[in-house]
Amino acid sequence: MKLIRFASLAFIGLLSLTGCQTQPAKPLKALFLTGGGYHDYVKLAPFLTNSFGQRVNVSFDVDFTMDRLANKNFADGYDVVVYDLCFDEAPPAELENALDTIRAGKPAVMIHCAVHAFRRVKPMIREWENGVGMRSKVHDRFEPFQVVKLDPQSPILAGWPDDWKTGGDELYQTIEFLPNSHPLLSAKSPVDGRVHIVCWTQTYGKGRVFATTLGHDMTTAEDPAYLGLLARGLLWSCHKLDSQGRAIGGYGKGQ
Repeated sequence: MKLIRFASLAFIGLLSLTGCQTQPAKPLKALFLTGGGYHDYVKLAPFLTNSFGQRVNVSFDVDFTMDRLANKNFADGYDVVVYDLCFDEAPPAELENALDTIRAGKPAVMIHCAVHAFRRVKPMIREWENGVGMRSKVHDRFEPFQVVKLDPQSPILAGWPDDWKTGGDELYQTIEFLPNSHPLLSAKSPVDGRVHIVCWTQTYGKGRVFATTLGHDMTTAEDPAYLGLLARGLLWSCHKLDSQGRAIGGYGKGQ
């Protein structure tokens, strides 16, 4: 098993996400599962975990394999599991273990290709999509596109620009947006004009899930607005985000 540990950065004060906080809480402990094809995860994983650490009081264990999912208790001791991966195949039992943790109440964050992952794992792929909150099989070509707010009152979108546009990303096509999911952002395809959901939340079993299809490579990942979105999404999934989009209880950090 290839295991890399990234610690969160030192606590550095106030964060616009968080409002006034004088004492940091014990850091959230997160498992960041990554790897697979089609993306430069060796570059993305440390960048994203460090960026989370600049915004949220969190520490990460990063794993570039699916090995630990063979243990049904793999998420014990973690406050949240982040899935930023693109494996086409996995043993069905491993996916069931992952989904069981969410059903039991473990928060989850799904980034980009996690929405398209495990497409060859039949029939488990359908239940994985249920856990993610949206069915999507293909994406448009990589290119810039405009993103629209669907719920401007959501605390996850606090500070999100009204006119945000990615410099380039893959627009995942929405085949079915599941009834328990709540849409946050959408984008119109420059190819055919169809509208697709690109960010949402849902509750799967007892677990909160924050998901976004944005983030193919560093073009989007380096955008400060996108990094703030991920940070607030993680905090929301862990019940650590207030109604104004600020971290609660010492879980915010300076930018």
